[in-house]
Amino acid sequence: MCLLLIFVVWLASNNAGYVLVIRPPYRLQFSFNFFLILMVLGFLAIHYCLRFVNFLRFLPANRRNKQEAQRLKASNDWLLEGMHALAEGDFESAETAIKNAHDLIQNADHEKLMAALSAEKNKQGFLFK
Repeated sequence: MCLLLIFVVWLASNNAGYVLVIRPPYRLQFSFNFFLILMVLGFLAIHYCLRFVNFLRFLPANRRNKQEAQRLKASNDWLLEGMHALAEGDFESAETAIKNAHDLIQNADHEKLMAALSAEKNKQGFLFK
């Protein structure tokens, strides 16, 4: 890397070329090194401006996806809490957790979950009486 930097500095210092832009009635003359620097900086400016525009274009979709992921994570946490409560035998907390998870994900399988919970509640109630 250091050798590349030394080579670039040597090449720039030994370059006596120039760029002449003629646009009547104007005439612009730049050193070749300055022109190369302008080209690189112009390319980088255009590149990052286009990346920023692309970021802004997808910002609403990214925000929706993030909100959806947060809602699904919260519903998974509620379902996990409900399974822990069910394993401990706390049926009311399990039912509340499932209702909270249902509210978050708005799942049509809520009735199946509630039926499975009531069946498990009846089965464990029968075993532990």
